[in-house]
Amino acid sequence: MPPLPLSDPTPSRASSSQNLPNGTRSSSNPSVTNTPAATVRCPPARISPQHHAIMLRYSLSSRTIHALVSLPHAAQPEEILRCAASATEFLTFTFSPLEKVAFSAINNDPSTRWPVREALALPWHKVYLVAQCEAAGGDYGDKISRKARKDLYAARGRIVRTLGQVLRACAEIMGARRDAAGLRRALETWRGVVPGIGPKKVASLVAHGVRSVRQLAGLDFFHIERILSRNPPFGQNVLHSLAHFPRLALIVDVAKRKEGTRDAIVRAALGCSNREIPVWKDKEPCVTLGAETSDGRLFFFWRGKVKSLMTGKVLAFPVEAAPGQTVFVWASCEEIAGTCVTGEVEV
Repeated sequence: MPPLPLSDPTPSRASSSQNLPNGTRSSSNPSVTNTPAATVRCPPARISPQHHAIMLRYSLSSRTIHALVSLPHAAQPEEILRCAASATEFLTFTFSPLEKVAFSAINNDPSTRWPVREALALPWHKVYLVAQCEAAGGDYGDKISRKARKDLYAARGRIVRTLGQVLRACAEIMGARRDAAGLRRALETWRGVVPGIGPKKVASLVAHGVRSVRQLAGLDFFHIERILSRNPPFGQNVLHSLAHFPRLALIVDVAKRKEGTRDAIVRAALGCSNREIPVWKDKEPCVTLGAETSDGRLFFFWRGKVKSLMTGKVLAFPVEAAPGQTVFVWASCEEIAGTCVTGEVEV
């Protein structure tokens, strides 16, 4: 749910790494229904060793992993978020009577992208709406009492942290099964926003031609205040929060092609143009790179710290594709909207 609409493009055609031509190779680091709560509570089937490793890496229950594995190929972001919000780790996050009034207003608000289409009662309803509020800048409206707001703010940190773990696990599961669209959507579902920039401010920025976080970071502070009708030091605060915004760079080419075969070696040069190692929300972000063919087949997946990109990193990987087929490569920082960079090459 990126705040600026053009920050995470999809293909123009339909520290862990995985080469995925005919199977899955990974380093040491590496179908949902309309009632997802019921999906999570069904008896989980035995999970594979690879999925068990993901479960341990993100400290999740086997039922949660089973539900994520059951997501269909190329699941939509709404379906992914609904499944993630239904994880057993969230079963204790129930509504208080005072919260229900506020969340009903949030659910019925036209700006809520994916409302719950049933009476608000279950823990996943709360997590599902909290995720959307956080993606919209943390605005919970004015219909929540002071006590309810205090309790909600005390719980939302755990909700946000756990939801991030569930969605990162979902991304790894999608990558392991070569689901290119599912991987991209799992990563795009959970994106942080620029502090102080909610949906209404995003609309104002877009109306003035500011369509990405990179463009926002390039404005003078007084231009930000003028566009958003805010007083100082709002503009300086926004620019300060963007001072360490990761700026990724990506170049893609074909390193080698075997004549008369479908085999080629694609090379992706990935770097970070920041002068210092970027830090976002007091931590060094992770970067994910994926490579897919024009038919949506994921054949390479890499994940690592942005620190490893400061001097540049070259990733070379084999791909089996017909001559003339397009390979689409993308990379982005996890949980940070507006960092996605893309490249295409014809093999």
